[in-house]
Amino acid sequence: MISGAEALIAPGRINPIYLEGKLLPLQASTAAELGLKDGQVVQASVKLQNEQPMLILQGRSLPAPGIQASQVGESIWLRVQNGALVPISSQPVVPRIATLLYRPDVSTELSQLFQKGTLDSLLSTVQRPDLQAQWRGLHLSMAQLTPMALRQAMMGAMGAEVWLARGLQPPFQDAKQLLRRIIAELNLSNLEETNDGGLIEKLTSAIDDIEASQVQAVQAQAQQEILFSMTLPFADANPVELTVRRGPMQEGEQPVLTINVHSKTEDLGPVWLKTQLMNAQQIELTMWAEQAAVVAQARSRSYLLGEELRAAGLNMRSFNVVHGARPAEASDWAPSGRGLVVDVSA
Repeated sequence: MISGAEALIAPGRINPIYLEGKLLPLQASTAAELGLKDGQVVQASVKLQNEQPMLILQGRSLPAPGIQASQVGESIWLRVQNGALVPISSQPVVPRIATLLYRPDVSTELSQLFQKGTLDSLLSTVQRPDLQAQWRGLHLSMAQLTPMALRQAMMGAMGAEVWLARGLQPPFQDAKQLLRRIIAELNLSNLEETNDGGLIEKLTSAIDDIEASQVQAVQAQAQQEILFSMTLPFADANPVELTVRRGPMQEGEQPVLTINVHSKTEDLGPVWLKTQLMNAQQIELTMWAEQAAVVAQARSRSYLLGEELRAAGLNMRSFNVVHGARPAEASDWAPSGRGLVVDVSA
């Protein structure tokens, strides 16, 4: 993954390519129509229109002073900066990081792979007991879930590169490394040719899910925020999606820590839980469930949850249970451009 101060590309460290010393002006209306935000990295192509080289960005033609006819057909990476587009270094690492950092939505590929029996079935076709053991080691138990087990899973989700950069032994539970080893085994044994559905493509997409979360976590840290997402595999349940979010520190007040959990079981159906922790002790909970029986059960037993939280030194200020799916929410986090990171994975 990404680690170390030398791996960071701060705005002042990128070697900008000023086309004949000129920035590319970007009107506010155009930026709004294209959904561009200050600090965002975008890719544009150079095409010839009416015998003039033009930048094509998200289907829009933009004038580009200084672009030569010889650049027609090339792609240029630009950063939105103070109402202008600034061409940046075209090193290969930039597109990869930009793709991960500004990935609009993490796909469901990882969650699908972590469904009970999916990877087990795949690993049964390869003669690699070590990979099977590593996959079993990643499993948690819903019936015996402990804070320590959850902590270890989160440490593994941070990526082996983080721990190696700190001079520490990486955790054995590293889903990304497992998926890469499975891909290598499929390539070596040519098993991909005998399977339908593009296994390697699915595994690669799942790795992109993980790395997008890791890149965004590092970028959020550079913005003095916390943003961490992961998918937890269980031996006795379907996978659970977990996101931890904390905004930047505000003068005079503590930022709210938000934990979102999404699970889906045969008995309970889809369930979403949003927990907000304020001032280290005050908790507000909101739960969404599609089954009426689950909603009724949660409401009738909410006092038990309040008692358990009080025993742990926490005060449950509210617990709202909503019948239905959780509505989509626009993310309030966006990369600022501070501390863009470089992928230094092997």
